[in-house]
Amino acid sequence: MKNLLRLLAFLALILSAASSYAQTDKLSVINNVNLESKKLKARQAYLSYDYPTAVRLYNEILAMKPTDAEAAFHLGECFQEQNDNDQAITYFEKAEKEDPVCDDNLHLKLGISYQQTIKLDSAIIEFNKYKELVKNSASRINQSGVDQYIQQCKTAKDLMAHPVNVKIDNLGEAVNTSYDEKSPSVTADGKMLIFTSQRPLTQVPKDENGNDDLLDNVYSAKWDSVNKKWALSYPVEGFVNSSNDKTACSSISPDGLIMFIYKNNNSDAIGGDIYISKRERSGRWGQPKSIGKPINTSYYEDCATLSPDGNTLFFISEKPGGYGNADIYSSEKISKDQWAEPVNLGPVINTAYDEGGMSMAPDGKTLFFSSTGHNSMGSYDIFKSVKNDSGEWSEPVNLGYPINTVNTDVSFTMSADTRYAYFASNRKGGLGGRDIYRVDLTEYPLLGSNSGKGKATGLSILRGKISDSKGKPIQDASVTINDSTNTKVASLKTNSEGLYFITLKANSKYKIRVAYKGYKSSNTPVKLPSSPTGTYSMTEDIMLEKE
Repeated sequence: MKNLLRLLAFLALILSAASSYAQTDKLSVINNVNLESKKLKARQAYLSYDYPTAVRLYNEILAMKPTDAEAAFHLGECFQEQNDNDQAITYFEKAEKEDPVCDDNLHLKLGISYQQTIKLDSAIIEFNKYKELVKNSASRINQSGVDQYIQQCKTAKDLMAHPVNVKIDNLGEAVNTSYDEKSPSVTADGKMLIFTSQRPLTQVPKDENGNDDLLDNVYSAKWDSVNKKWALSYPVEGFVNSSNDKTACSSISPDGLIMFIYKNNNSDAIGGDIYISKRERSGRWGQPKSIGKPINTSYYEDCATLSPDGNTLFFISEKPGGYGNADIYSSEKISKDQWAEPVNLGPVINTAYDEGGMSMAPDGKTLFFSSTGHNSMGSYDIFKSVKNDSGEWSEPVNLGYPINTVNTDVSFTMSADTRYAYFASNRKGGLGGRDIYRVDLTEYPLLGSNSGKGKATGLSILRGKISDSKGKPIQDASVTINDSTNTKVASLKTNSEGLYFITLKANSKYKIRVAYKGYKSSNTPVKLPSSPTGTYSMTEDIMLEKE
C-alpha cells in the first residue's frame, strides 16, 4: 500500500512538472512572438524616420531581453540619426559587447559616432575593424566611404593641432532657438541678417506619426548699433513665408533689395527650385517668382547667391552631367531677368561628394563654399577658392579649426569690412540643431595677399542713384568703376529705381563712368574712405543730361 501511494505521488509530481513546463514553454513562445512583433514595428518606425517611436520600442525590447545586441545596435542607429552621438555610442558599445558581429555595419557606425564626438583615434580603430570585416568586398568599402572617414579623422587631428587665430561666438537667443537655424546672409552694410529657421510660425501641425511637422521659413534680424548686437529676430514681412511650403533663404543681395529663396512643394516647385523676392519700399518682401530656365530644371537647385557686382549668379544643382551629387554652377547676367546657360565650376571646386552653401566675398573673386569632399574634417567643412584673372579657380583651402569642426559647418558669409563672417553649425554647445555663429577675422584675414596673417583689409560701399535732369530714375544705365590707374574694377547696371551698389577696396580713389543711350556720359572722381567701427557707405548720386 505504501509503495502504491509513493508511486501515485511520484506520478503526480511528474504531471505537475510537465504542466508547469508546458505553461513556461507557452509563455516563452508568446514572449518571443511579442519580441519579434516589436522588432518589426520598431524597424518600420525607423525606416519611416519616426525615431521617437523606434526608440521607445527598442527600449521595450531591451527591457524584455537586455542581451539583445541587434536591438541595442538599432537603438544606437536611432540616436545617431537624431545627432545624439553620446547616446548612440552607449548602445553601439553595448551591442559590440554582447555580439561584435550582430550587424556588419556596427563598427562603421560606431566609428562615425566616435568621429562626431572627437574621439578620433577610437574612430580610426573602428573604421579599420569595418574594413577588415568587409575586406573581400571592394564595392562595400567604396560605397561605405570608410576610407574618406579615416582621412577626415587624420585631417581633423592635424587641423586641431594647428588652430587658426579667430574668436567664434554663438549669436544667442535673439537669433537661435532649440530648432534648426541655418543659411545666414548679411547685407553689405552689416545692418540686416536673414536666415532660415524651423521654429514654428504658428501652431505646429502633426505628421502621420504624430510628430511635429516642421517647415523651413525665413527670418530676419536688425543690427543694434547702440548695444552692438543683433536685435530679436522675426519672420520676414511680406509674401515669402508659407505654412504649407518649405521656404528657405539662400542669400540676400549686398544692397538688401533682392532675396534668393529655395522653395519645395507639390505644385510649382517639385524637387526644389530657386525663387526671387524683391523688397518693396514699405520694407515688405514681394511675392516670390521662379528664376526660371535655364537655372531651374526638373532636378534640385538651391543656394543661389550673387557676386558683389550682381552680374554672376552661383548656385548648386543635382542635374546630370556634374562631378558628384550637388555641384556648384555659375551663370552670367544677360539682361534684367535673364541668365546665360549655367557653367559647372569644374573638378577643382566640385567633387564626387556634395558642395553647397556658397557666398562670394566682397572682393568679387573669393568664393566661400561648403563641401563634404576635399580635405574635410567631417561632414561639411567650409573652404575658399580664388578666381584669377584668367578665370581659373585656385585649389580650395580648408578655413581651419575652430571655424571647421568634425560636425556640419556651412554657409559662410563675410561682412563688407571683412572683419566678421557668419556661418551655421551643429557643433556642441549650441541651443539646439544648427545654430548661427559669428567669427571675428581681425587676426585671420581671408582675402588678398595677406590671407591668413596680419590684419583684415576692409572694403567700403559705394552707392547712389542715376537720374535725368528732372529727377526721374534711369534704369539699366551702365556704371563702370575704374581705379586710380584707370583699370576697370567693376561694372554693373542700375535697377528699376536707378540705384547702383558696389563694394570696393577702402581708402582708394576711383572714377565712376555712367552711360545710357540718348544721354551724355558722366565721369565722376571719388575717394572712398574706410570706417574704424564698421562698413563705410558713400552715396554718390549722378544726374545725366540728354544729348
